[in-house]
Amino acid sequence: MAETFTWQASYGSALDEAPRVEAISFGDGYEARVGQGINQDPRRWSLVFTNKPTPVADALVSFLRARGALESFDWTDPEDNPGRWVCRAWNSQPTSPRHRTITCEFHEVFELV
Repeated sequence: MAETFTWQASYGSALDEAPRVEAISFGDGYEARVGQGINQDPRRWSLVFTNKPTPVADALVSFLRARGALESFDWTDPEDNPGRWVCRAWNSQPTSPRHRTITCEFHEVFELV
């Protein structure tokens, strides 16, 4: 059973979508396209957690470190769509002596459960 990421992202977080497509180019500019696999449109969220108190920021980063970009987790995105995700990198920036802003990117993954 996967753990669940429960922190609420700040405004300014963004959804990126780039369907996985294989394209074959022919002469005269013609092109044929086909989707790669049954899950060809994984979502990617660029998330911002702005000015969080240090204990909250520490807990959030600890959650990500514990998974180490290897273990997926459950998360429901800001548009209320649940999914399975991995976070491959994150950034922590002090905003005051007792607050930090965390930025990270969540990649949707599809796994056999």
